[in-house]
Amino acid sequence: MQADQGIPEITSFEPTPLEKKIFDGPGVTVTSGEEIYSTLCAGCHMPKGEGAVGGGMYPALAGNDKLEYPDYAVFIVLNGYKAMPSFAHTLSDEQVAAVVNYLQSGLGENSYEPAATVEQVELSRPQ
Repeated sequence: MQADQGIPEITSFEPTPLEKKIFDGPGVTVTSGEEIYSTLCAGCHMPKGEGAVGGGMYPALAGNDKLEYPDYAVFIVLNGYKAMPSFAHTLSDEQVAAVVNYLQSGLGENSYEPAATVEQVELSRPQ
């Protein structure tokens, strides 16, 4: 704090290298499902998909049987559910497919066959 004026100093935070990469331009610019998850999803669902309870209830995605088939996850990512926002206007079809495929086969102990396609996302996207 600036003692002579009683005005607090302003602290600025620099974005991490991943944040710079993801938000380098309008909207989300990366296409890696893991990087999208780390930036947009892990804050609520936790880094390893273990879920959390606190200011709300954030379901575990690791070990979640609902992720065996991509239709469920594609619908939720595009439309949101309860407190989860819709990412239909934030992510492209390719990005939605990538993050769903990551949820199916790369997150935690999930070992489902990654099956989300760009065409499936396009058909599921709200009009």
